[in-house]
Amino acid sequence: MLKYLTLFILFSAFGSTALSDASPAEKHYKNATAYHAIGEFEQAISEYKKAIALNPDSAIIYNKLGVAYSELKQYDAALDAYQKTLELSPMVAEPHYNIGVVYLKKGNLPRATEAFKRAIAIDPEWEDPYTGLGEVHLKQANFDEATHAFKKATRLNPKDVDAILGLGKVYARQRHLDKAITAFEKTIEIQVDNTEAHYQLAQIYIKRGEKEKAAAAMTFFKVLRQTDPLLEKAEMWVKKHPNDARGYNNLGIVYLARHRFADAVANYKHAISLAPDLATAHYNLGHAYHKHGKVEIAIAAYQQALTANADLAIAHNNIAVCYTELKVDLDKALSHARTAVRLAPTDGNYWDTLAQVCDALGLENEARHARKKRKEYSNDE
Repeated sequence: MLKYLTLFILFSAFGSTALSDASPAEKHYKNATAYHAIGEFEQAISEYKKAIALNPDSAIIYNKLGVAYSELKQYDAALDAYQKTLELSPMVAEPHYNIGVVYLKKGNLPRATEAFKRAIAIDPEWEDPYTGLGEVHLKQANFDEATHAFKKATRLNPKDVDAILGLGKVYARQRHLDKAITAFEKTIEIQVDNTEAHYQLAQIYIKRGEKEKAAAAMTFFKVLRQTDPLLEKAEMWVKKHPNDARGYNNLGIVYLARHRFADAVANYKHAISLAPDLATAHYNLGHAYHKHGKVEIAIAAYQQALTANADLAIAHNNIAVCYTELKVDLDKALSHARTAVRLAPTDGNYWDTLAQVCDALGLENEARHARKKRKEYSNDE
């Protein structure tokens, strides 16, 4: 997905337009960028305008104003702001690129092409305008030109996900399916939860009759599509509430569902740093480690969850599962499994865990009783 350049770190590109730290304009600008960062674009626009009223010669502020308008899909207002940016700093590539993105979204492909080419002429070593140009050519079914543009972007930045994904879509349209698969797999290697890449892979596998691969890709695509809005909300929540431990815990849950293991673990740990007694965060951290085969670390996290809440049945159950998988400390596994069914006697999964532990210990009568309970309380029987 093409993105608007926000220019948080590119102030020097606009020469002498930087603001004095002590100026009232700077205060409004800082307020605006703070609102911008948390997705409060209307408030950001109001503050950008106040800053402009005090410093009308700042290309930085006009460009950020354009980005805010673009985020609200107020494209004509965005274009006006970008044009003002260029009047103040005509030899900067970023506003041309942003104009190209707007015209691409509006469906005006000739104007988008023109804008992206102007950005490239000013900064030929910047990959984003090539990616934008590739998107235009792809929409026009100019596959050779699209391939050239996307490849140029990837040469400049081998990890440009949008360019690699675009190249895969070109290959798919040309029915070069092996090349398309390679491109989509590379996209996923860089960004494991790229929704579009998983969808495109599923479509190719369907065309090739590879049912198992198609089903796996489509299943994960559906998870990603369902969690896309949740991800946006959860990420925005922690930006707005940086001290809310439960917010980071919830974001970790979304990341784990999207197979972003490292991000999930980092957010669970941050939640714990903010609220050491948040049992769910300790449990979720253990769950993340458990899913990735780090069983001993998972046990430690589950135990921390029980320190915070000794009656957390699922943590008792999962500790029992971990010990059973490791084939060690089965007496501890039995104790935790018995505690789990005592705390949640109508959960069939917990009875199933107890049955497995009893089988491992040779406790036939208790195992038989546990399987009977499991059947009684499980919906799949």
